[in-house]
Amino acid sequence: MTTLHATPYNIDAAGFYFESADEYTNKASNHVDRFGHLVEEYEIQFIDGEDAQLFNACDINQANLQIWFNEIEILDDQEKTSLYFLLSAGNSLERALESLDEPCIAECRLRDAANELFDDCYASSVPANLLAYIDYDAFAHDLEISGDMVEFEYKNKTFTCINAAAI
Repeated sequence: MTTLHATPYNIDAAGFYFESADEYTNKASNHVDRFGHLVEEYEIQFIDGEDAQLFNACDINQANLQIWFNEIEILDDQEKTSLYFLLSAGNSLERALESLDEPCIAECRLRDAANELFDDCYASSVPANLLAYIDYDAFAHDLEISGDMVEFEYKNKTFTCINAAAI
């Protein structure tokens, strides 16, 4: 469960905490400042929960708050990781939500993913006595420079997006 806070831009009103879209709507529809005027604009702040990093990457605000509760919060961990990667790659929130199944993401370091890629695709065509001379670090570096693989951190874990250049 995520706890958020609606902080009014009106300095004559106090904010309120909420944990659902319905709770926000109910509290905001009756929220008045000290002069009895309806408060209309809020900054939405993440207070507690597991998805602070994703919340910030999504740039959740009063206008797109429904998306957080109706579409993002219900995603599984793999989809949230994909969403985080797509947003960090410069996609809009709407485009990222439409493209959740596009990235191929593995929980590993880029060098390990490059190692596995080389072994699966190219090692069989290299004579066994020459395999010891393969520079896996250089191969991983080339994949990173070309944009084919990207390493990123999310929720204190390291992930590699394979075929990132296509995204």
